[in-house]
Amino acid sequence: MRTFTDKEVFDLSKRLLLVGAGHAHIEVVRSMKEQPIDDVEVCLISPSEYFYYSGMFSGYTEGIYSLEDIRLDIRKLTQDAGVHFIRKRASRVYPNFKKLFCQGGAVYPFDMISFDIGSKHLPDPFMHTVARSIKPNEQFAERVDELRRTSHPLIVGGGAGGCELALSLQAYKNKEQISGDVRLVSSSNILGSRTKRISKKLKSIMQAKGIQLWEQERVEEVYDDYIVTSANNKIRHTGVLWLGGPLADPLFETSGIKVDERGFPLGRTTLQFADYEFMFGAGDCVTLLTDPNLDKSGVHAVKQAPILYENLRRFTASEELLAYEPQKVALYLISTGMKKALLLYGPVAAYSKRAWQLKNKIDREFMDKYK
Repeated sequence: MRTFTDKEVFDLSKRLLLVGAGHAHIEVVRSMKEQPIDDVEVCLISPSEYFYYSGMFSGYTEGIYSLEDIRLDIRKLTQDAGVHFIRKRASRVYPNFKKLFCQGGAVYPFDMISFDIGSKHLPDPFMHTVARSIKPNEQFAERVDELRRTSHPLIVGGGAGGCELALSLQAYKNKEQISGDVRLVSSSNILGSRTKRISKKLKSIMQAKGIQLWEQERVEEVYDDYIVTSANNKIRHTGVLWLGGPLADPLFETSGIKVDERGFPLGRTTLQFADYEFMFGAGDCVTLLTDPNLDKSGVHAVKQAPILYENLRRFTASEELLAYEPQKVALYLISTGMKKALLLYGPVAAYSKRAWQLKNKIDREFMDKYK
């Protein structure tokens, strides 16, 4: 019987690149610790050594959680799972050559590749202004630390994330007796994707907390100490945090991958890309062909994770893949400050301390699973 050299054994293995350390890939890595994929070398590529859990950003902003509460050590997580960690930022992929290029010129060949790099918020025209985004997540804590002690921090974006951060900033200011108020500008109504009743409910909570709101106004210009809106309002600020709608990473479009009108790659229910079966994607960096209007939130990324892991395993074994079916109704918990939250489930909206306790329980259990 023939025996193989170490080099020949290595050559027989396939390489899987996990690009981005988002909710789905963190779970894929954990699953590989419990059940490795046979004959596959796995590499996780991320620009940060830490995974920052966005579900706990509001609690950190308010001062409830510490920095260590909201992040995971990726080096340790990957080492424990036998996964190689590469601290790089992906810049372009060449699907036909099965090669990934990273900033700095490093090139990584692959047999399979999966993307979970999230989205960005700050539009290109405002990149060189004082406006800042919470993305990339590794810069979140530093930016919030700078902003929450100022008198008039301004949030751009009236979605769940923007409203939650505004409420958390206001709660921190109130507890620390820092003068001034938080301001929020939204191009639509507050929680515009929800019913008018739910939108009004959250709006009334925010106003009762002392947050100043401007709805149905787009930000047109950003200056060092004020912004100008589409209604020609000049709103003064002491720092701008941008949490507008999700924007696609340009990596996909510049790589010639089939994308939607916003630049997000199109994915099948199997979480494979529409035009390349050896490319996968999860979370808010991908648009599902069957559900193009699905919310781009961590809720769906977490649910996609076990399907993604199983399909990566099955793809290497040439087995039939599973289909991801999004929940028709998902649970959302929006922290409103002072350990209260607004629970949203379909048409149901409940505002209480118990809702925050449920959110805290879910978030801590999520993190404890990886620590």
